[in-house]
Amino acid sequence: MAHTAPFPAMKTPFLTIVCLLCALPAFAGFSATTKTVRLGYGQKETQVVFESDSPITHAKAHCDCTELEVAGKRLVATVDTSQFDAPVEKTISAETADGKKATLTMKFDVPPAVVFTPASLSWKVGEAAKPKVLRITVPAGSPVTALKEAGLSGEDFIYKAAKGNKKGEYTVTVTPKSTAKRVRNRLVIKMKSDDPRFAQRIIQLRVK
Repeated sequence: MAHTAPFPAMKTPFLTIVCLLCALPAFAGFSATTKTVRLGYGQKETQVVFESDSPITHAKAHCDCTELEVAGKRLVATVDTSQFDAPVEKTISAETADGKKATLTMKFDVPPAVVFTPASLSWKVGEAAKPKVLRITVPAGSPVTALKEAGLSGEDFIYKAAKGNKKGEYTVTVTPKSTAKRVRNRLVIKMKSDDPRFAQRIIQLRVK
């Protein structure tokens, strides 16, 4: 049975390392094989450029979200980032005219629309059934404008939602009814946002 409550308004040995290095293949002469890109909230697309000392003869993206364009020593990756809602890595295999190969890595830093601390709440079987607090923060500029309500799926916990002292801060205090046995319920946080990716977040509640 689901219950809801509204929020108030807004050391590795040296020899081993040497052996591993000797076993690695020769890499193409790219000026950088890893690029980190910071995305804005809801950013739909971005381009990442890699350059090599030798003409690039082959390149393959390992994700359907990435389209590649190769022109001589320059590789341009156009990435559909519309579904990225958390930090993620995407890779590309590349080979140059001198026969060398490389794996190119793109790291996308996605700012969180809402910060949940901790990411889940848990108790151990037999410990005191004391309340724990889930702290929720909506950063400035987030596509989430407010939190609407908290809903509990299950009957093994009780909770209370409240607005924090600062704008964009909320808390949910959760208490297990008993810690005598293992249980698992879910806390569903619903949010106000024009972006459906941020409509809700599931927080796991466990006695384990």
